[in-house]
Amino acid sequence: MQASYDLLRAARVALDMSTDELTAKAGVSKRSLVRIEACEPVGLEISMRVQKALEQAGVEFLPETETEGPGIRVRKGLVRKVGFQIDGP
Repeated sequence: MQASYDLLRAARVALDMSTDELTAKAGVSKRSLVRIEACEPVGLEISMRVQKALEQAGVEFLPETETEGPGIRVRKGLVRKVGFQIDGP
């Protein structure tokens, strides 16, 4: 499946990956990534290189189904857990 630009951006953020890191892994220019994240058109090869780099980093792109929209899933252990403490009365 070809991921939407919104999902590509969401995947990069979920991995806490900088734009510089992703451009290096995907072998694309920073301008191309900026265009993708602004939902401006780029060539198919460029967007697929970004998608492949994100998949190699641990993201799975999930297709749309009859009842749910498309999404992403991140390999276990890659997303930082944030601990919350609720102050009692």
